[in-house]
Amino acid sequence: MTKPVIVSPVHIDWDKAKCSNCMSCVIVCAERHTGMSAPTRARIRIHVDLLTDNDVTARYCRQCVEPDGVAPCAEVCPEEAIAYSETVRAWLVDEEKCMACAACVDACPYEAIVVDPVTDIAAKCDLCGGLVRCIEVCAPKALFLVEGQAEVAA
Repeated sequence: MTKPVIVSPVHIDWDKAKCSNCMSCVIVCAERHTGMSAPTRARIRIHVDLLTDNDVTARYCRQCVEPDGVAPCAEVCPEEAIAYSETVRAWLVDEEKCMACAACVDACPYEAIVVDPVTDIAAKCDLCGGLVRCIEVCAPKALFLVEGQAEVAA
């Protein structure tokens, strides 16, 4: 794999304290990418644990990069279907190359990649091509864009 030149990366971040659990971000993400209100197909997922303490967690791509300059998901993709876009400033899935092996799903330290149950293609945040809809619809401003590279979770 050719190592990309990561120019001024950006990523979404989430403030748990501000999140109202309204799921607007999840719905708009699913609609933007699938054309339907299908939360199970969204690329950002908000989970509320109703069985215990109502703890809220979010799963979303941090556009992270290993010290060698490659995202963990891209590094393991046998088809090189995940590549960095300098235009969008994010790691994008090439749907033509993806064979849904799920190696990227297993490699993601944030559990932010899924294989779409309808298209059978890996799905991850693509920052909506530059116009990040989940951030736009987040009324409490729990989602925001961060300049710079996110570190890979341990």
